[in-house]
Amino acid sequence: MKFILSGLLGTLLVLGNLAEVQAQNKEQREKIDRMAVQLEELKTEIMLLQRQVQSMQDTFNKTTGELNTLVVQMSDNIATIRRAQSAISTNSGDTITTVTAMGERLTATNQRMERLSEQFASLKKVIEDIPKMPTFAQITPGNAEQLFAAAYSDYSRGNYDLAISEFRQYVEIYPGSELADNAQYWIAEIMVARKSLPEAIVEYEKVGLINPQGDKTANALFKRGQLLLQLERKDETVAQWLSLIKDHPKSQEAIQATEQLQQIAPEALLPPEPPQKPAPKKGRRP
Repeated sequence: MKFILSGLLGTLLVLGNLAEVQAQNKEQREKIDRMAVQLEELKTEIMLLQRQVQSMQDTFNKTTGELNTLVVQMSDNIATIRRAQSAISTNSGDTITTVTAMGERLTATNQRMERLSEQFASLKKVIEDIPKMPTFAQITPGNAEQLFAAAYSDYSRGNYDLAISEFRQYVEIYPGSELADNAQYWIAEIMVARKSLPEAIVEYEKVGLINPQGDKTANALFKRGQLLLQLERKDETVAQWLSLIKDHPKSQEAIQATEQLQQIAPEALLPPEPPQKPAPKKGRRP
């Protein structure tokens, strides 16, 4: 399961990169921005699942093969049942020979239904045997992973006040953690969800202060520039995106920032003109 989640995380990163590179106009970029937010949320959820799934890895490995086999058998049986039912409905007016064949099909269908019921019962038992994911009704003191998971869970459910409090607590207690910049990023995202754009601009900036090279930093700075532009603070937007391009030149956000600047301030991307040499002074003739 851990490898599956890691593969899914890699797939999500590739899809995000391809979508951003292929954005051609404003409408497409807006759609891709929304997809990027969803991908970031999925990435965080997958990261949490990877941390929690280790305790149930052995049990899951034993049950995965059985689950897959049951699902395939169920799909085959359902397809067969549908074909048999379709044949029954279309052949109801045929000859006695057809009626006899229909009876045979019905008998076979009933047998398959009985096997299907047994398979459903087996599947239910397998699912019941899988350990349940841990809950966070009470957070163990000093457990950073539980605190972050609880905060993100509250964010996902729309409990923004509680989520902000938990994310801020995480940043304060674990400022050197690899998830500290993530926690700060989600605080800014909550501000955006609440339409508190000036506050979101401040919170996005803090992401880079916590970890200048964190996995959320480039995204936070790009979104900060978008909010500045939305509030008609164009000069600050240009400065923010130029700084992003300089500090994170290989990021997808740098590509997006360059495309945006080409539309709103193409002159900002031009290299500075070299200083002109002063003309030599003409000497006096003897």
